[in-house]
Amino acid sequence: MAKFNNMKTVISASRRTDIPAFYLPWFMSKIRTGSVDVINPFNRNQVRTVDLSADKVAWIVFWSRNYAPLLMEKDAFAAYQLFFHFTILSPSLMEKAGIPLSRAVHQAQELSRIYGADHITWRYDPVVFWKDGAHIRTNFKADDFRMLCRELSAAGLSRCYTSIAYPYNKFIKRFNEKYPQLELSIPGIEQENAVVSRMVDIASEYEIKVYSCCTERLLSIPGVHPASCIDGALFNRLSKSEKVSVIVRPTRKGCRCTESVDIGDYLNQPCPFGCIYCYANPLWK
Repeated sequence: MAKFNNMKTVISASRRTDIPAFYLPWFMSKIRTGSVDVINPFNRNQVRTVDLSADKVAWIVFWSRNYAPLLMEKDAFAAYQLFFHFTILSPSLMEKAGIPLSRAVHQAQELSRIYGADHITWRYDPVVFWKDGAHIRTNFKADDFRMLCRELSAAGLSRCYTSIAYPYNKFIKRFNEKYPQLELSIPGIEQENAVVSRMVDIASEYEIKVYSCCTERLLSIPGVHPASCIDGALFNRLSKSEKVSVIVRPTRKGCRCTESVDIGDYLNQPCPFGCIYCYANPLWK
């Protein structure tokens, strides 16, 4: 396993699937055994063994839409520092499944109470546009967003990450198969700016900052900040003792993430949430 100048590792669990919601027992078993074999998603013949022992791992960064299973098993991770990316997004035709916003808010409140609000990043991400006849629709719902800002701010959260969904080929194909009567829309700058500026205006009322993940053009909007989803500098500020690498290792264009090791698997751990836009679900049907 690669070492970052003898610094401990940051584990990402995971960009490739929703481990807290669907694969937590698997991850807990790997924690108990002390290691996990990770398949290279670009060359599945390459497998590396990643050390998960607490003396080698500084942080575990979770990504999820549903933290209920983890909240019931929190003692399993008592030896680690934890960080949470929590996607709480208005329900739309873009997802097959999800949990009610009220349940998600309650989970965020519990995570904040147990781990601290600074250990949580709320993701209203991604924003998608589509055409319905002569009308342009979006999954951004101002009333939902305001409610979430109000409730999550009251729980101490201060960061909201967002992006504009990129219409890559698999996304377009899935959307056209599922909704042949609609058309995926690539928004113009004015449409994007109007929605994201509205987000900034609402969020600022509740002292929440809006960050752009991998959508560089949004940084021209006043009040939008550059996002680092894996943020070694933030982890070092929050850390009780251990320091981690702050070297940037982008996973795609516009990414500002620092070094980490992702332990998920696209194919062996498909995500049942079934978001049409998600690159982490290659077997979507």
